[in-house]
Amino acid sequence: MVRCNYCGAFYQWPRLSWDELKNYYTETYDSYASALQDEPRLIRRLVRRVYPFKMRQFVEQFCKSGRLLDVGCGSGIFLEEMQRTGKWDLQGIEPTVEVASYVRRRFGIPVIEQTLEKADLPPSYFDVVTLWNVFEHVELPLLTLQKIYCTLKPDRYLILSVPNYESLSRHFFGKYWCGWDLPRHLFVIPRATLIWMLEQAGFRTITSRCFLISYAVFGHSLEFWQQDWPESAKPLTSLLRRLYYSPIGRLGSYPFQVLTEHFGLSSVKTWVFQKVRQEE
Repeated sequence: MVRCNYCGAFYQWPRLSWDELKNYYTETYDSYASALQDEPRLIRRLVRRVYPFKMRQFVEQFCKSGRLLDVGCGSGIFLEEMQRTGKWDLQGIEPTVEVASYVRRRFGIPVIEQTLEKADLPPSYFDVVTLWNVFEHVELPLLTLQKIYCTLKPDRYLILSVPNYESLSRHFFGKYWCGWDLPRHLFVIPRATLIWMLEQAGFRTITSRCFLISYAVFGHSLEFWQQDWPESAKPLTSLLRRLYYSPIGRLGSYPFQVLTEHFGLSSVKTWVFQKVRQEE
């Protein structure tokens, strides 16, 4: 990762082409998770629903119904949650063909099999555009924002969650912080730069909040860090991993997760921006 002297964003250099990058989005990646209705275990189904339920609650603080576009929708976990309410006209964008087909087949929701930069979107059409942990994957961030601006109705909302460069885990783990996640993450954007970029694209900042579950994200950083431990430390690595993901580890880390989210220091931060009318 190198840093732009002009705007302060970190970006991957050199960058892989999409034909190369798509090899890193395998069936073990989160985009391939099955629909909640297809989860056979009740407890697991309830746990998995917490994440999209909190996302829906957050969105509906700003807009209760309307047309919603989910960019990088993956296998449709968020769209599935929004569909439950019956209040939304939904559409997705997902460049991975098999996953996009799954969403259309499973939920009957139209999905564009393309990146946002190349997608043909109607002007002033959507009430909400969401990018959940997607913006850091886009090839041209400013162009992406400009396209979103054009397809949103006036005064409507862009909601995006991104790796939080100001997070406590980034300071602690350094180069092992999972927010870097090379080569999938093409950009990591500090707070001031993100706000500047959105203003350049015609948005105003409404709010930001850390509320998405950061337990697993912190665990990924821990695993990246442990990969560089010497072979002699492998037994300790295995023990720490089992402890962290055990019920005791989850319970013990909960107060830490709550505090980091409260103070805006967890690994993922969600932002809300509003399209500014051009006459303003």
